[in-house]
Amino acid sequence: MKNLKEKLVLALDVSNLDEAKKLIQELAEYVGVFKVGKELFTAVGPEIFKVIKENGGKIFADLKYHDIPNTVASAARVLTRYGVEIFNIHATGGKEMIRQTREAIEDEANKLGVKRPKLLAVTVLTSLDNSDLKELKINVENTGDYVLHLAKMAKESGADGIVCSPLEIEKVKKELGDDFITLTPGIRPSWSNKGDQKRVMTPKEAIKKGTDYIVIGRPIRNAENRVEAVKKILKEMGEE
Repeated sequence: MKNLKEKLVLALDVSNLDEAKKLIQELAEYVGVFKVGKELFTAVGPEIFKVIKENGGKIFADLKYHDIPNTVASAARVLTRYGVEIFNIHATGGKEMIRQTREAIEDEANKLGVKRPKLLAVTVLTSLDNSDLKELKINVENTGDYVLHLAKMAKESGADGIVCSPLEIEKVKKELGDDFITLTPGIRPSWSNKGDQKRVMTPKEAIKKGTDYIVIGRPIRNAENRVEAVKKILKEMGEE
């Protein structure tokens, strides 16, 4: 169960510090990583990182940076100083943006004498599918092919892994190796609804396919008994 806990990422997609604190304090015993997205970070800033650390949790800064290489690399240095374990940038920012970001966090971590954060590249958002890519004039046969293309580019440029839908886990692991990290949103327990996600999978299915981290938000946050919801998910993750 302990190893499964480390694979579970809770999305703190709330709008104020009090609500986030309540979730962290209630669930830190059962959740390994807490995801801080744009809503919460915009509302409260880096104070949330301190709260997560104080409660023994690990931080996934889900801020999806996408800008000129120097700007993203500079922001990544700041995240390294805050002690985040994982953060992400958009793969579509290109090789140079990924490369400079990797160099920046290694340099900053060495200066501080700390472990550098894991750098993940966002491939295709789980709210998008083949029809959306066609609308964006991305000419690929299917979404999975485009995810794999971005994943290969990201690895060549120094990323530790990618953010992808669970549907691409096996293909990415087969092509790029088990040590190339996959962090997968779009995870929905069998007893919950899909919400606005299009490319989804259950926790059990995603773990069996070999993903390193699964991200779950609403099925836990909106549950009447959140501890029981997490326990139920952990149990499902461990089923054969």
